[in-house]
Amino acid sequence: ERAMKVFLERGYSRLPVTGKNVDDVVGILYVKDVAKLMYRGELADKTAADIARKPVFVPESKPVDDLLREMQVSATHIAIIIDEYGGVAGLATMEDVIEELVGEIADEYDEDENEVVQLDDGGYRVAARYSLEDLGELFELELDDEDVDSVGGLLAKQLGRLPLRGDEISFSGLNFKADRIEGRRKRLVSVLVHRDAELADAIEAFGAGEDE
Repeated sequence: ERAMKVFLERGYSRLPVTGKNVDDVVGILYVKDVAKLMYRGELADKTAADIARKPVFVPESKPVDDLLREMQVSATHIAIIIDEYGGVAGLATMEDVIEELVGEIADEYDEDENEVVQLDDGGYRVAARYSLEDLGELFELELDDEDVDSVGGLLAKQLGRLPLRGDEISFSGLNFKADRIEGRRKRLVSVLVHRDAELADAIEAFGAGEDE
């Protein structure tokens, strides 16, 4: 119950659980796990360690793109970073990792470049930093991901690495294709987004039915 109070006061959805000291991380506590037990009335006599999930430990020297792949494979959203002496150097969330890969890409743009360009085929070319929520409004869809807010962030998360030109993913009825890559660090600049074939066919069929 005290852990839930911390969740609500601090606004976090996951918290590390420590044992004897900060270097003794015994698990990761998820607010949804606590909320589920609270809803069921099963919190009595339980401690944070009882319901914490197994932590993932990685060395601080691990490359960020490798870390993202490991987090994808293990389906974890937080990694505990260990220094050369075995102590805890900190933690990295999936959001941190994706932001490091996609980066603050505003300085990769020409100042007068549009964030959204409608294409002749009904799709859009959007800036990698363009928000998923705004993109959803363009396609009249609800787009949401618990870890990322941007189109570029979604592409990196789904691929599990820094996107390369031509890489494609499908998400919530849309097809995303990495379009422009710039700079020495190969930052993603723009993404082509279209309705995938099944969604496009369904919309067309629905429209034809309304006409009848």
